Amino acid sequence: MEEEISRLENSTITKDEINRLPLLKFKGPIHLIKSKQSAFRAVRRLKQEAVVGFDTETRPSFKRGVMHPPALAQFATQTEAWLFRLKSIGIHNGLLDLYQDPNTVKVGLALHDDIKHLQKLKPFQPRGFLDLANIAEKAKIHKRGLRNMTGLILGGRLSKRAQLSNWSKPVLSSKQMTYAATDAWVSLLLFQEFQKIGLLDS
Repeated sequence: MEEEISRLENSTITKDEINRLPLLKFKGPIHLIKSKQSAFRAVRRLKQEAVVGFDTETRPSFKRGVMHPPALAQFATQTEAWLFRLKSIGIHNGLLDLYQDPNTVKVGLALHDDIKHLQKLKPFQPRGFLDLANIAEKAKIHKRGLRNMTGLILGGRLSKRAQLSNWSKPVLSSKQMTYAATDAWVSLLLFQEFQKIGLLDS
């Protein structure tokens, strides 16, 4: 474990090196949640998990001072992903329960902003969130973006083509859905790798 941690310390990976890595893509079922009934069912399923990957997507703004609310909240296990359309269901009571549940750990990257923007939709007390950036800081990884850590730790490449697409449009494309699911899934994989090398115990 100590050897693995020391290997990561001050490690870097260039853009060219990342671009040569194989593409990582979530290939399991993706559940698109657009109704309150389906949201309750999804939350019940997610609360059976000890740890899930988490992320949000927001429609990009190309005007200074204009900010859009989060359009999507996504969660992933190793084999399934759930995409909650926030424009359709808002901060649903089931989601509120999940956000405040300390027993289901929600792992992601740079969670402070995600949580802050979600709280603008509906106030809640966040519990059970774990930011991968804090773990990466322990490992002295300087570049803590999701794409960089995916290359450095998982040996794979993330596509960012859908990142600046319109997440608020009525129908999401299959590329958007895969992109959103992959980001949450990769967060879970990174957590599991950090756990294997003992960074979560230190």
